Amino acid sequence: MDTIARVMQLADERNLSLFKLSQLCDVSYSTLKNAEMRGSQLGVPTIERICVALGVTLSDFFAESGSAYTKQ
Repeated sequence: MDTIARVMQLADERNLSLFKLSQLCDVSYSTLKNAEMRGSQLGVPTIERICVALGVTLSDFFAESGSAYTKQ
């Protein structure tokens, strides 16, 4: 999974710039911008901080778009 693309998708859905997201999750803007420019992946601790700021679970973050999880 392209983690930075997923972060940008979630931020875009919430009308957040990378700069504003960096402030909300206390991750440096340069970390997010460099990952975007280089196409590099984000580490789990960074993703966890972003998830908390965006109000999503790690499970939701890594869920394939379009797939639904149903509890049985």
